[in-house]
Amino acid sequence: MSKTAQKALAEFICIAPVDQRLNPAVLMSGSFKLELFDDTFFSQAAIHLPDTISRASSKRKAEYFCGRYLAALALRHYGVEHFDVLADDKRSPQWPAGFVGSISHTDDFSACALAPSSELSALGIDCQAILSSAKAEKLWPKIIDRDEFDIIAASSVELNYGLSLCFSAKESIYKALYPFIRKFFGFSAAKLCAINPEQQYLEFDFSAELGKPIGIEHPLRAYYHIDSNRTLSYVQLSPEQVCSQRS
Repeated sequence: MSKTAQKALAEFICIAPVDQRLNPAVLMSGSFKLELFDDTFFSQAAIHLPDTISRASSKRKAEYFCGRYLAALALRHYGVEHFDVLADDKRSPQWPAGFVGSISHTDDFSACALAPSSELSALGIDCQAILSSAKAEKLWPKIIDRDEFDIIAASSVELNYGLSLCFSAKESIYKALYPFIRKFFGFSAAKLCAINPEQQYLEFDFSAELGKPIGIEHPLRAYYHIDSNRTLSYVQLSPEQVCSQRS
C-alpha cells in the first residue's frame, strides 16, 4: 500500500490498540468517518469485496470494510495472513479452521473479536449506541418483557442503559449460538434473569431448544463494557463448558 493510501486509510479509521479485556479472545476495534470512505480501500488493503456488497450503499460498504479489515488485523495477530472472511447465506462470517470470531458495528464504530477454537468454542460480540431515555420508553416492549423490565427497574441501572445492554447481549447470544443452532431465534428466546452492574454482566435463561445443540446450562452470562456512549457485550463458551455439557 502506498504512503498516500496508508494516510487516507488512517484518516478514515482510527484503530485502537489490541484489547485484551475479552481474554482469551483478542478484540480489535476502531472508529471511522463515513464521509472519508473510498471504495479503493478494499483493493488497497487486500480486502475481498463481494458482489452483493459492491452494489450496496456507501454506508454498508464502509461498515463491511471496517469489520473485515479489523478481522484481518485480528488474524494477523495470530500469524494468519491473506484469509478472506466471507459470509454464508445467513451473513454469518466464516473463520479459518482453528478459530472462532465475531464482528459488530454501530454508527461510526466497528469491532472484531477472535480466539483460537482450542480456547473458545463459541464467541459472540455486539456493539450498540446507548439509547436515549425517550427511545427506551418507546422500544422496551419490543425487546424485553415485563419480567425483564422489572429486573432492570430493580437494579441501579437506568432503563435506557439497561435496555441497551440487554439488546446488545441478546445479539451477542445469537451470534455465539447460531453456528451450532443454524436457525434464527428472536429476542424472546433468551430472557434476562439477573444484572450485575458491579461485575458488568447480565445472565439469561433460554428455551431448551437453544440449549440442546451444545448442551449449555442456564443461566448464560454475557459480559459488557461501556465506553463513552456505547456498549460492547460479549458471550464466550469454552471447550470444557461445551464438551462437559454434551457428554
